Amino acid sequence: MVRRTREEAEQTRSLLLDTAETLFWEKGVSRTSLADIAQAAGLTRGAIYWHFQNKVDLFTAMCQRIEPSFFALFDALEAEAAVNPARALWRHVNRVLATITGDARIARVIGIINLRCELVGEMDAIQVENERGQERCHGHLTRAFEAAQRLGQLSAGTTPCHAAAGLQALVKGIVHIWLLTPRNLPLPDCGTACLSPYFQGVFVGDCWLDADDGAPHDAL
Repeated sequence: MVRRTREEAEQTRSLLLDTAETLFWEKGVSRTSLADIAQAAGLTRGAIYWHFQNKVDLFTAMCQRIEPSFFALFDALEAEAAVNPARALWRHVNRVLATITGDARIARVIGIINLRCELVGEMDAIQVENERGQERCHGHLTRAFEAAQRLGQLSAGTTPCHAAAGLQALVKGIVHIWLLTPRNLPLPDCGTACLSPYFQGVFVGDCWLDADDGAPHDAL
């Protein structure tokens, strides 16, 4: 009985998150109330407050559902950077684009964060988490570029910190444009074409390419 109750509670929590995700995308975060979510899910507001303290808590939980995918990508980057950091970075950014475009939930949540959420009022607390996430990403990329510099892969005059910031901004911009006008920038293929000139500029020669065929690595 206890196990069944826990399973039912988890199902209810998942239903609320799924419903919130849909409504946030359709209406925007600020225009979606907890009452709206409860009604759309066929539940009471009490059910929401059983699982979440407020809208910020629910929003955070929604975002946390996609985090494991990106944690895995950064783990792979770290492991591969120990062998060839330039190539690891190339594979990483292509995997990021493939992950976002290949998973509807991930794409939708990132779309909500970037296009459907005003970080003011009660949602201002989300900005702190966004900044932490960006800092973690920058740290992972910087360490990979530092490894590339130690191996002589980084172009003269390029610093790991600036290279990481540039790549982070480029990928974020590509994803943002894709979310706004996917027809103008079909991913992941066009993303690869946009990223290639950057890698040619920050790295020496073709050290970022796969050695087996001399061509950029596939997305996954």
